[in-house]
Amino acid sequence: MKQNIYVFIYLSGMTEAVPAGVFLYDDSEKTGEFKYGLRYEKREDALPVDPISLPLHTRALPTGLNGGIYGTLRDSIPDYWGRVVMAVKKDIAPEQLSLIDMMLESNAARIGNLDFRISADSPEPELSLPNYIKLEDIVAAAHSIENNEKVSQDILALYAQGSSMGGARPKCTVQMNDTMWLAKFPSKNDKANIPLIEYATMRLAAECGINTPEVRLEKIGAKDIFMVQRFDRIRTDKGWVRNGFMSALSLMKWDENDRHLWSYYTLADEMLRHMPVESVRQLYKRMLFNAFVNNSDDHPRNHGFLITGGDITISPAYDIVPSIKTKGVGTQSFLAMSVGKKGRSVDMENLLSYCYMFGYKSADHALDGCIKPMINIIRKWRDYFSDYGADSDTIRILEDTFFIPDL
Repeated sequence: MKQNIYVFIYLSGMTEAVPAGVFLYDDSEKTGEFKYGLRYEKREDALPVDPISLPLHTRALPTGLNGGIYGTLRDSIPDYWGRVVMAVKKDIAPEQLSLIDMMLESNAARIGNLDFRISADSPEPELSLPNYIKLEDIVAAAHSIENNEKVSQDILALYAQGSSMGGARPKCTVQMNDTMWLAKFPSKNDKANIPLIEYATMRLAAECGINTPEVRLEKIGAKDIFMVQRFDRIRTDKGWVRNGFMSALSLMKWDENDRHLWSYYTLADEMLRHMPVESVRQLYKRMLFNAFVNNSDDHPRNHGFLITGGDITISPAYDIVPSIKTKGVGTQSFLAMSVGKKGRSVDMENLLSYCYMFGYKSADHALDGCIKPMINIIRKWRDYFSDYGADSDTIRILEDTFFIPDL
């Protein structure tokens, strides 16, 4: 079955989208093809839908990567949790929903500056986010969804739009004053206070010189809720203005199944084609920090880039959560992406082996200019976590998790 999907884009400073082109999807072959509209390409303010895979004034080749959906288009589709929420709303099994089903679900809160509609005349989707004051109801709904319990349609209607972001954990975008926040909730499978741990880790990352969005920790009843400000939305007098977004997976044209290709150093090499060396050094800091706090979920969809006008810049860091280690159960750690000559292995020799690809002249340059200052901060992680609200049980759970080399 073939289907035409109209791709809309929110251009710079605009609060309503314009049609940019048509995405032809072949479900039987799992391939997709995109064509820009002639009227759109003639616009002086036209921007590429995907500056890597779909440059303007170029006939794009059909793609079979990632289920046949081009990079930024795929980045705009909710992941596992969004699929679960949509399935509950429709009263069907999550497996019955395809990526195209989720793409076409009306949603004004999806990440980035794209939208997908069934025709060029389809109306602008209505933004109807839950307000922060509804957070208690939203947290309760997340618990009910995880436990296959009934959820009211009123809450689901709000929740379905707010759950448009990627990832597997329960979450929802909420509006608070003039900002959008992604609220991340406890999960029934958690063996520790993950919202608090993510909050403290993000605060520690900022101390280490990593660009992070504003974060908060809120208490709803007895539960901690981690909140991170959406960096792809800006409130103006006219409404919400959007920044484009693409993941590292899209920047590199990697397939989700080609894990052997994923590496920080090849990502750095590609970044240098589009942005200054300072951005590559920022990536190196994130790689190191992920290694030191044992964030093994650092796959390329958890590294992002903002698209503003014709520029691509590294986005604030997100989804940095330690993978808790148990004492006596293995000592070697691995990241999701290769870091050096020994692949994904976490040790100082490997972390330093390709430092020159991140803008450092030598291992000593990287040690003095980046690594030692980070280690001096991370060595005091217990004090920082305690200041951020972690209790003694949470700190005890993390005791064997971090990798802190003796430099």
